[in-house]
Amino acid sequence: MKGIDVSSHNTVNWDAAKEAGLEFAMLRCGYGNDQADQDDRTFEENVKACERLGIPWGAYLYSYALNTADAKSELAHLLRLLKGKKPLFPIAIDMEDGDGYKEKNGMPSRQTLTDIIHTICEGLQEAGYLAAYYVNKDWYNRMIYPEQLTEYVFWYARPGVDKPDVSCELWQDEISSTGGEWPGVQTGGKDGCDTDISFKNFPEIIKSKGLNGWELENPIAIDTTMDVHKARGQWYGVKCTASDPSKIELYAGTSNIVTVIPVRRTKTEQFFLVVPIGEPGQSTGIWTRYGGDEDTAARRFVFWIS
Repeated sequence: MKGIDVSSHNTVNWDAAKEAGLEFAMLRCGYGNDQADQDDRTFEENVKACERLGIPWGAYLYSYALNTADAKSELAHLLRLLKGKKPLFPIAIDMEDGDGYKEKNGMPSRQTLTDIIHTICEGLQEAGYLAAYYVNKDWYNRMIYPEQLTEYVFWYARPGVDKPDVSCELWQDEISSTGGEWPGVQTGGKDGCDTDISFKNFPEIIKSKGLNGWELENPIAIDTTMDVHKARGQWYGVKCTASDPSKIELYAGTSNIVTVIPVRRTKTEQFFLVVPIGEPGQSTGIWTRYGGDEDTAARRFVFWIS
């Protein structure tokens, strides 16, 4: 799939871009901490244009985080701007340092930069989004530990080459300065933009897994759809229904925050106890899966320890 990534630095004629065969777009929603004045001023109109034309879109936030506390604010920034929307491509944290802010303010260690990515991507996953991170070749090889981030979609900035030299799901194959262009798109008043290749059909993946706000046609019916708040040690009962209840799995995204105990089964129902074992303020997604099939895995609600 062929796409572009754009921000307020770009002027886009979306009708012309779609007519030229555009298959997806990654839209900057903002940058840095959760402040309204750091929202991308073109994000909302870009979302509306993509949805009007049926262009699948994802979003990214340019990170200025120097520590995991900053990362949590950037996560909140993403979640605020995504509320009520249903993107069909991943949600990414952009970890470049194009304006030198991190370098000027004490570049975090390799582990801290990795932890920043993990904090944001884990939070996105817990909120039900398909999470991704974006770095270039130098950052991949020298600034982060990618082996700690394999559970997230990797968006690789590697323009000007015939093919990516490491495995990735999204590839930024050109930027405007290396000849990237797409009909209807300008950067700084001149023709040109960043272009991307997707090696996966993310709209199909996201819909099939019930991610990014899309409802899943799931073989398991569950009696809980709203978030749950319970004190540590105070159990919560969940009823799941399926044609073969022996195949129902209920589990926590983070197992050291809650434990899930199957307690009773009927011909069509399986009952579970969800017991918080973590600390107050922690939360985890509660997931179902049917017969061990990962294609049926879906986050059903969030359990908070109060």
